[in-house]
Amino acid sequence: MTGRELIIFILENNLEDVSIFDGDTLPGLMTLDEAAVKWHSGRNTLKALFEMGKIPGVIIDEKIYIHKSVENPFSKEGKDHDK
Repeated sequence: MTGRELIIFILENNLEDVSIFDGDTLPGLMTLDEAAVKWHSGRNTLKALFEMGKIPGVIIDEKIYIHKSVENPFSKEGKDHDK
């Protein structure tokens, strides 16, 4: 993640006053494992979708994080099953 990408992410998600790095937890982002559970999918499937540019996210310390605001890519309506 470049500094520019970080600044854009912070501004787009209104995180100006939020602690960004708190252990392994990043506000507004979820790990591939968290996304796999949320969307009832496989981790490697989501990794492939990220690498193809089908779902937005960032790489930090060689880990892929997906934006929490991303709609379920497997839902016909584009909505999360959990909502």
